[in-house]
Parts: sequence; structure tokens; C-alpha cells
Amino acid sequence: MKDRKRFLFTLSFALMFAIGLLLRLVFLPVKTLDMDLYIRWYDYIAQNGIVNSLGEQSFGYNPPFIYLLFLATLTQSFLPKIWAIKFISITFDLINFGLVYQIVKMRFSDNNKPLFAALLFWVAPTVLINGSFWGQTDSLYTCFLLLAILCLLNNRSISAMIAVALSISIKGQGIFFAPLLGVLFFKKQIRWYAFLLVPLVYMAAFLPTMLITRQIASLFSAYTFQGQAFARASMNAPNFYFFLPQSAYQFSLVIGILLAGLILLAWVLIYGLKHYSITPDLLAVTALVSLALTPFLLPKMHDRYFYPADVFSLVAAFFIPEIWFVPIAYQVISLLSYIPFLFGLNPQGIIPFAVLINTFTIGFLLWKQWKMTLDKSREE
Repeated sequence: MKDRKRFLFTLSFALMFAIGLLLRLVFLPVKTLDMDLYIRWYDYIAQNGIVNSLGEQSFGYNPPFIYLLFLATLTQSFLPKIWAIKFISITFDLINFGLVYQIVKMRFSDNNKPLFAALLFWVAPTVLINGSFWGQTDSLYTCFLLLAILCLLNNRSISAMIAVALSISIKGQGIFFAPLLGVLFFKKQIRWYAFLLVPLVYMAAFLPTMLITRQIASLFSAYTFQGQAFARASMNAPNFYFFLPQSAYQFSLVIGILLAGLILLAWVLIYGLKHYSITPDLLAVTALVSLALTPFLLPKMHDRYFYPADVFSLVAAFFIPEIWFVPIAYQVISLLSYIPFLFGLNPQGIIPFAVLINTFTIGFLLWKQWKMTLDKSREE
């Protein structure tokens, strides 16, 4: 009976993994507008080489992604371009599969629940769509955020800061982890000197580009490009900036960034100075709030910027089972946010529902975090 149960578990897990892999293969030929851009970059690198490409061509992404795109061009003799480009994200999906497994294994000693968590990540609709359908690269910087949490759970704060720095070097959205790091700084889980690693690792990731271009400006050129592009308060992001008219764009930038900074600073000080111990479950919920609240408060956010919240909500639900519905909510929120761009539908009839669900979900998470810290402080 025990052997049969083990066989059924193994078969179920194998089927889930096979379904996720099959869907990724089915999605490989899909070409979106963003994929057209990646293919142009691929062609430029293939024709001019990585040295000339970094020295002469301005890309909208940071150099670490361009390095990976160069590696993709090495397969041009036997792989279609779109496949090679999407395999970058799929490769990181596989790495993230392993990281989710290792993180949840910190909570459960047996293999079943960690493996189930990893498989849920593997077949999560937003993960599938973001990487293998859309061809986006959010799995790359999220990978290093997952690695950072794994390091923090193992009390390796120096390694965690290196991982966060690598995340930011890939995409600026890695900064969504900053409020969590602020809380851990005040809780003396991360020492001040560990933060010095962030600019050092960031510059190291850009070193090949700086040596080629001999321009320090290359450190921030992608962020300058992204900051100037899309003069809209919200690119279908599920936050309240979606409802602002175009005429309020400049106002939203000034007031929105200031307001977000003040709220996030207050959040950091409240949970950083409050007396309680950071347990694994509190670390999980604090990381999730940091990743969900930051893009919710900031203007100029895109539809994909809650991808880390999608992933971390799944992980957090295994540490805190009573929030089981939160990862489901974030799947719905992100799917609703993706639909207008991917399928050319009117966002006015879709995004408001995502904003509403997101508002209630973040409100619940803030309440849950407060209650957990209050209970922990009373225990001590």
C-alpha cells in the first residue's frame, strides 16, 4: 500500500512537470511585439559580435541580459531565433523550480511538499505566459531574489546582498526588495557594510561593457531609456495610477514617488524597530509585502511588475498555510493585467478588476503581517 501511494505521488509529480514542459514547447513559436524587439537585438549581435554590439548599440536592457542574448546567438545554426531567446527564460524557470524547492524544504523536512510547491510554480499560468508565451525576462531577476531569500533563511546575509545586487543588475525591478532589506537592517539581520556589496557587484556585472564602451554612463543607460519611455502613470499595472488621466502624468511622478517613499519608509521603520523575532514565516510574509506593496505604490509600473509577487506568494503560502488564497489572487491579478497587451483588448474594462483584487489582497497581507508580528512580540 505504501509503495503504491509513493508510485502515485511520483506519477502525479511527473505528469505536472511534463504538462509544464509541454506547454512551454507549445508556446515557443508565439511571437509578441516584445519578441520582435528581442529578435532585432539578436540579429544585431549575431551580425556584429558581442564586442561591437556593446560598444556601438544601445539596448533597452542591462548588459547581463545582452550577455545571455549573445550566448543564444551561438545556437543560430540549429535553433530558430525565437526558440533560442525564449530558452533563456525557460532555463531560469528551471533554476527557479529548484530554488522554490530548496526554500520550501527549509520549512518541511520531507520531499513531497517542497516538490509540490516547485511543481505549482512550474505550471503557474503567469510563469508559463511570462516566459515561454510572452518571452519576457522577469524570471531572470526574480531568480536572484529567490536566491536571496534562500540565503537569508540560512543566515547568509552577505550572499543574500550579492544575490540582490545581481537581481538589480539584470532589471531595476530588483529594487522592490529594498523595503525588506531596510527592515532586516533595523532588525540587525543585515549589517551596514553588507549594503556596500550592492554597488560593487552591480559594477562588476557591467565591467565588460564599461571596458568596451569606456563610459561610466553605461551603468545607468538602460534605466535612463526606461525612465524616458512610455510617458504614462501606469502601463496597465494593477494600481490606482491606472485611473489617472494622461494630463496628470508629471504630477503623478512627483507626488507618487514622494508618497510611495514616505509610506515605504514608515513601513520599514514600523517593522524594523518593532520588538519581535524574524522567524522564517515572518521573513516570507515580509518579503511578499515588500514585493507587492512597492509596485502598488509607485507610478510608471508595468503589467508584469507583480511577477515576483506571483512567485513569492506561492512560497509564502507554504510557510503560512492560512494565506493559501493569496497566490491564487495574484495569478488572477497578473493574468488580468496581461490580457490587454497580449490580446489587444480594452484595458478599461479589465484592469479595474485587477486593481480591486490587488487592493484587497495587499490590505489583507498588511493586516496579516501586523497580526503575526504582534503575536510574536507577545510571545517574547
